[in-house]
Amino acid sequence: MMKAWLASLILVVFCLVGPSLGLSNAKAGQVDPSQASGVLSPQMVMQIEHLIESYAEHGWFSGHVLIAHKGEPVFEQSVGWADHAARIPNQADTRFHLGSLMKNLTAVLVFQQVQAGRLALDDRLASFDLGFPSEVANQVSVWHLLSHQSGFPSAFPTDYRADPLAFRSMEEKLSLHRETGLAFVPGTEVRYSNYGFIVLGAIVEKVTGEPFDELLKTHIFGPLGLTNTVYPFFPNGLNQSLKYTYRYDQTQRPVGQVEHHSPDGGLESTARDVLSFYRALFYSDALLSFDEDRIASHFQPTDGRWVSYGGGLGSSAAVELDLDNDIQIIVLANTDKRVAEHVSTRLYSLLRTGRHESVRQPPMVFAWQAYQNLKDIPNWAEVFSNRYQEAGYSLFIGRVLNELGVALSRDGRFEDAVHVMNALVALFPSAPQPYDGLAFVFFEAGDLAKAQATFACALDHAAGFTSDYSP
Repeated sequence: MMKAWLASLILVVFCLVGPSLGLSNAKAGQVDPSQASGVLSPQMVMQIEHLIESYAEHGWFSGHVLIAHKGEPVFEQSVGWADHAARIPNQADTRFHLGSLMKNLTAVLVFQQVQAGRLALDDRLASFDLGFPSEVANQVSVWHLLSHQSGFPSAFPTDYRADPLAFRSMEEKLSLHRETGLAFVPGTEVRYSNYGFIVLGAIVEKVTGEPFDELLKTHIFGPLGLTNTVYPFFPNGLNQSLKYTYRYDQTQRPVGQVEHHSPDGGLESTARDVLSFYRALFYSDALLSFDEDRIASHFQPTDGRWVSYGGGLGSSAAVELDLDNDIQIIVLANTDKRVAEHVSTRLYSLLRTGRHESVRQPPMVFAWQAYQNLKDIPNWAEVFSNRYQEAGYSLFIGRVLNELGVALSRDGRFEDAVHVMNALVALFPSAPQPYDGLAFVFFEAGDLAKAQATFACALDHAAGFTSDYSP
């Protein structure tokens, strides 16, 4: 039965909205795209397949798409390779990295302990003896952590970013910000924090006396029968996809294991298991009751839509729930640049309205293609800036050019990297960051004198400026 607080959202009888969704009144259950016309209209199936293939043809999307109605899959399609070298294709039973979707499972474990009376949302960190200084421990509550209002930094420090695999355990990750202090007074701002969810994982271990992985198995995997979901990561596990980063030149490069799983991100799972989790969360009391206002608000939809995204280097995951019409969209990818999110949002729009935004390449790919056409023009930076805006990209152009320059440098394409970074300087001549990026390229190319002279320009524009790189 659907959660009581969602019942008021279901104001439209499904068969009445079927035509706008491309749905017929036939019985659901067929999952092969070629046979899905029993549930989705043939035209809608063609549009869905075309959308997925558009991303796959660019070399960007590699993964699995699942669309369900009332929890029953009505469309599934896999594209790309789970393992390029071994020529193993992605399939329905392929496991993918879920990234920050993991935070939803961590939140469930926390709320379960709240409903069991072992934990309160207003409990402070001081109650759990996790080693935080008193000025932090007495301010930060469980609710602050869940709602990203804790004041903990949004990013991990440089030593973690330099070698994430050196931090294997939850305790090692907790040590990263124990003595850092808070960026703001808890409860006064909302600032996304991966670290806050690591702290939540440590809290549920404290109040239960059980390891985090066992809590997942006992309280989520087991009750829901999630037999194809694993935590922690097993590199050579059966049906496990490998991770590939999508590059500026439209190629995929394997990245291996990037970091160790923890309560803020991770988990390897199939689309079917992901569907089972979210169906249980929103349409039953198998995991939680939403009787407590703040528990309900944590999973509150907006205009009948609830979304969750995750990803990182070599992975992308997206869940889109149309709660008005009981439609579930799961997109999992073993490529990155938020491709699953791009696919899922367009699928949602297509099912709701019959239309979707145009398919566009990631900004860095667009920048590389434009650069190759414009690089011989004296004012190519200005021309590119205009084309970038006309193409409808909203990501800050400075970030895009900087990332392209760094990527070219790391590929040994130093002449191109310098050209791109000089364009960044031309667009933002008074900011220190473009000079910092150009100095990094010179350093990577082995020209220490030019690197130092260029970084001096950064200091001229901002005395005391600290480099974003640590060469």
